[in-house]
Amino acid sequence: MRRPGWLPVREEALPAFASAALFLIAFPPFRLLLPAFLTLIPVAIVVARKVDVGEPVRASFRFGFWYGAMAYGLTLYWIAIALSIYTKLSFLGYIGAVLVMAPVVGVTIAALHAARRATRWPFAIVLPILWTASEVVINYMSDLAFPWLPLGLATSRLPTLAQLADLSGVRGVSFWIAATAGLLTDAWLVRAELRRALVRVGVVVVLAAAVVGYGRWRLGSIVMQPVAPIAIVQPNIPQEEKWQDANRDRIVSMLAGLTREGMRVGRPQLVVWPEVALPGYLVQNPQWADTLRALSAPTRIPILFGVLDVEFLSTTAPDGTQEYEVFNAAMTTDSTGAIARQPPYRKEFLVPVVERVPFVDPDWFKGLKYFGGFGRGEDQAPFRYAFGEAGVLICYESIFPQLSREYRRGGVKILVNITNDAWFGRSIAPHQHEAHLAFRAIENRLGIVRAANTGISAYIDPLGRFHEETELETSASRTYQVQTASVMTLFVRIGDWIGTASLIGTMALVAAAWVRRRRE
Repeated sequence: MRRPGWLPVREEALPAFASAALFLIAFPPFRLLLPAFLTLIPVAIVVARKVDVGEPVRASFRFGFWYGAMAYGLTLYWIAIALSIYTKLSFLGYIGAVLVMAPVVGVTIAALHAARRATRWPFAIVLPILWTASEVVINYMSDLAFPWLPLGLATSRLPTLAQLADLSGVRGVSFWIAATAGLLTDAWLVRAELRRALVRVGVVVVLAAAVVGYGRWRLGSIVMQPVAPIAIVQPNIPQEEKWQDANRDRIVSMLAGLTREGMRVGRPQLVVWPEVALPGYLVQNPQWADTLRALSAPTRIPILFGVLDVEFLSTTAPDGTQEYEVFNAAMTTDSTGAIARQPPYRKEFLVPVVERVPFVDPDWFKGLKYFGGFGRGEDQAPFRYAFGEAGVLICYESIFPQLSREYRRGGVKILVNITNDAWFGRSIAPHQHEAHLAFRAIENRLGIVRAANTGISAYIDPLGRFHEETELETSASRTYQVQTASVMTLFVRIGDWIGTASLIGTMALVAAAWVRRRRE
């Protein structure tokens, strides 16, 4: 008998591809419900078969690796598009991202195999524990952290189902989806015993009814209070034009024109520009401060804007020049147009490779303008306005639940997400990126204003519902009536308890598998 290598064998290839295809269409822009609940079922069935015939754990790792490679290969293709602006080797960046995510999935499926063999517990128990734990690991992988597609994200456009997140965060929704997949897998495995199979399907129905019932209750019981009208500006600057020196004046003129338009509608108390709306360093372009002052001072309306920030250090480089650190930052004017009265917010969670090459000294990339060597912000305060405090999320900081939770615990009234999704083009990435904000709103019961360079800009209310979304690749201004809620959710109080419990459960399952193997 031929010994299987690293390529999937025939019995694995089709289930892996089927699960990967379901994974792809489970998330925005596809607005489908069932794929998220089905994507793990072929995977679990294959694992059950391997355990039953006595295959080793490494066989499930191989299968899980290829499932992960296919799933993330289909959903993250846009990385090649994004990186093509910086390098002709962008495809290698895409392959690198897939090769980071695929082993995580492989280890998860191998652990599923070991847990099933050691405990013989139903998949309804082991699958949600292990899958949710893997999402936690991906969230905290240091410079490689990339929690882009938790299973729960599939419900971002279904507010009734997503309300569960105020108890447990997005990973509680992931746990429910994986538990449903486990129950359906168990039903399939005992399909010859109709009564046992129907009991498991019945549990699926009861769980779904409980989630729907809770969601409807929360949608009807959360009382929202008005905060302020807030305007956004979406200038629609293509990425390939953004950093050209010849375009700087034109970009600032576009921002100013859209700002004046937004200030005339709805009497906003704040105007929000996108991530790095000003294409360069404020210290090198003092005329930009004059433009901001001319916009803010006559109207008494502050402007929150994205810009590159630089901090000069007390040390000198070997060549005698003063050392410095560059940050992707947000700054704000006050109602008089002054900028320096509140310290900047500097982005804390940096995009791997593009903003911070993982595990490499960022000083190595000082010679590459706007790439690879950004500094990381630390211990930062929200911005203060007449209506209260606003927490800032720059770009993909919106996909990390812990940052928004810290803001909420600190007492902010709203969250503001500024981003530049121009480098995604018209791929699926802008839709996936925006979807995370439904969960940040529900988890913390805060309104969120999103200003994106090329779209999608929107207001997300404390119930996770999207309002007045802009079209991609259009210029626009909008004024949103932003709300908040006084509810202090369980998630805000105690954090990601479902994720923590899943990690503990995973360690217990792995320990049980190790003990069993030692006894054998």
